[in-house]
Amino acid sequence: MSKDKVFKSSVIVMILIIIGKVLAIVRDSLVAAKFGITYIADIYNFSIGIVYLLTTISYGLTTTFIPLNTDHIKKYTKEKRNKFVNNVINTYSIFTIILTIVLILLSKYIVIIFGSKFNNNIEIFNTSVIVVKIMLISLIFISLQSIVTGVLQCHNEFYEPAAMSIVSNVVFIVYLVFFTKAYGIYGFAVATVIGFFAQFIINVPKYKKLGYNYEPFIDFKDSELKKMLILMMPVIISTSLIQLNNFINRAFAGKIFEGAIAVLDLANKLNTLAYEVFAIGIAMVIYPTLSQYASGENLREYKEALSKGINTIFLIMIPAAFAIAILRIPLITLLFKRGAFDERAVELTSNALLFFAPAMVAYGLRDILNKAFYAVKDTKTPMINSFMGIIINIIINIFIVKYMQVSGLTLATSISSIITTILMLMSLNKKLNGINLREVFITFMKIMFSSIIMSILLFFINEKCTMFFGMNTKGSIITLIISFILGSLVYFISIYLLEIKEFTYCIQLLTNKFKKN
Repeated sequence: MSKDKVFKSSVIVMILIIIGKVLAIVRDSLVAAKFGITYIADIYNFSIGIVYLLTTISYGLTTTFIPLNTDHIKKYTKEKRNKFVNNVINTYSIFTIILTIVLILLSKYIVIIFGSKFNNNIEIFNTSVIVVKIMLISLIFISLQSIVTGVLQCHNEFYEPAAMSIVSNVVFIVYLVFFTKAYGIYGFAVATVIGFFAQFIINVPKYKKLGYNYEPFIDFKDSELKKMLILMMPVIISTSLIQLNNFINRAFAGKIFEGAIAVLDLANKLNTLAYEVFAIGIAMVIYPTLSQYASGENLREYKEALSKGINTIFLIMIPAAFAIAILRIPLITLLFKRGAFDERAVELTSNALLFFAPAMVAYGLRDILNKAFYAVKDTKTPMINSFMGIIINIIINIFIVKYMQVSGLTLATSISSIITTILMLMSLNKKLNGINLREVFITFMKIMFSSIIMSILLFFINEKCTMFFGMNTKGSIITLIISFILGSLVYFISIYLLEIKEFTYCIQLLTNKFKKN
């Protein structure tokens, strides 16, 4: 894919993800207003957490499927490519259906083991079990979605996968607005299943347009299928450990106070806001490109694409982390302070979010590095790194959670993610005999300097706006608008004067496009 197409695809993908995240914020705001920081909210977060933990299998499938299907597109006939895809669909669907049935039968024990805080009240326990059973049905649609979106990305079709959160969040919002009072948490669990089905179905038209047709073909002995399964296992373990880490944090939070899990999850959602909009979008677009370069053994182009991806992540995620840390109170006030979400909930969530902010940058860089390893079919290194991360996180949690409560959990996550991301960067540099870390570090320092300048301005804007307008919805809106406009202006001027290549390149592309039009 050409540089111009990569840039265009990245921008459109980010716009679609932004729309999805705006809808997700509306969804979370409605959830907070309807359920507050109560056991009902904790049950929902626990149940969806179970689903996300199990979606790591589908993530592992998509991740290993893309390089292998890229090889099929380049080297084999259309018939052989279609047969490989259908074999993956049918084999994985059978596995997922069996897994879903088994987990539904064992749902009571899942709640007993992982949701111990719900065991003290029989009504809360029974509600948790029913909600978990309903939500587990989502796994069937997630499995189909993971293969179909992988096919689309192999052909550099990113718009439908990026729009998935839009359709699912529309389903959630409609339910929360019109049906919550009548059907409560049980209905919301059903809406979650419908949302995942909607995510799958929007990818089907483009999938068929690319020439893929479904066939009931199964070959368990296929060598390519076996190869994919071997590569999948470390990816599944790696991503499962990341989700397991979230469960461990929830387990620690469950012992602090009622609603602590909801506070932790809200802080996490806000922290990953910019990460999910920009970092995931960049990783989604760059991964097929890295896979194509790796398949053609174009190491120089591979390193160049990787370096640009890392610098672009820094360019976006570092200032976002600073901005969210400084403006966390007006942000939380605007998004969630209504209904059952009161002043105390704002304070608890903002304290947790402050220590979460550094992890945002580490998450973004980790995604790019993971994709870089997967593109060269090395799935073991990220797995080992994930093991190290969860051990570091648990050790830190044990020592500081009793002093800092939920904020201690978020600080531990930030420290462990930064350490493991640095170790992964060093491992990739060694594996590829150098990826020009000196240039990456120089760009990193320039962006840090620009972000600090911006942050000083944001601090004073926040102080003055709070003084004049108060910390209410109106004051928060004014604070965030002024901060966004002036902060962005100062930051862009600074990185332009410091001549950061990735930003200069974007400006040139936009200028040339404007002149052409």
